[in-house]
Amino acid sequence: MIINKIMETKEVYLNTCVFVDYENLFEKLEEYGTNPMQLNFFPLIKERLKEHFQLNIIDFIVYCNFEKNKLFNANHQTTLQALGVQTRHTSNTGKNSADLELTVDSLRTLYKNKNIDVFVIISNDRDNIPLIKAIKAENKVAFVISTENGFNKIVCAYADLHEYIEDIFNLDRSVLEQKQTDEYHVDPQSITSEMENRAKEVCKLFYSSNPYRKFIDNNMYVGLTGYANLLMGKVSRLKDEIIFDFKVANSLGYIILYKEESKQEIAIKDGENKDKIYE
Repeated sequence: MIINKIMETKEVYLNTCVFVDYENLFEKLEEYGTNPMQLNFFPLIKERLKEHFQLNIIDFIVYCNFEKNKLFNANHQTTLQALGVQTRHTSNTGKNSADLELTVDSLRTLYKNKNIDVFVIISNDRDNIPLIKAIKAENKVAFVISTENGFNKIVCAYADLHEYIEDIFNLDRSVLEQKQTDEYHVDPQSITSEMENRAKEVCKLFYSSNPYRKFIDNNMYVGLTGYANLLMGKVSRLKDEIIFDFKVANSLGYIILYKEESKQEIAIKDGENKDKIYE
């Protein structure tokens, strides 16, 4: 009988709530030149959770300030509701408040609905670590789905399960890598002798600095923004100007700018043309 098959399924499938920081998701997918609607994100995630992980989705809730231009103009809230996804409009003027409301609702569900076995958090926010720990403390499963870009891998040490959206949807990581390369790059043909001299100046200071020696001795990294702050008094230039000097230096091979994975910030290391700064 059909009813018996349904009851058998309920005995196998784990009750699940899915909580999505939609602003975060939308912004990260934009970096790949796409968005959740173009990917058919929600129907495919629902299908994956059911078929691959045998999860019975009780609630699927997204949190977002839907009055932001790109989201409002595309009528995202109505479209999501048509897909059977609950929406929570979060009105915020400063830092994204969606993550806060997501956390509050998750904890309310955790402590009031003991029938929920799995909590799926779709977000890149490392601030979710206390929530993940609370879920595990109640002997429930914490499952995090995130993009690789902007994700702090320390979260993986706490989550029971983790998947990258890039892997689920076969996103081309080289698109983002090229954007990051372009972000740190200045066209060599546009570099003047004055720009090159400034680049050499900041690199000389970098290679003789205490932060650099600490990096070499302890296998640590030097953050670009933090080091630019330190240099402002020494070179009498604004922080943004110093950062640009390092981008010029990166293009000339005096240093290398790269994204430090654990902190997701731009860092500095030795360039292949390091010795040329003294010429």
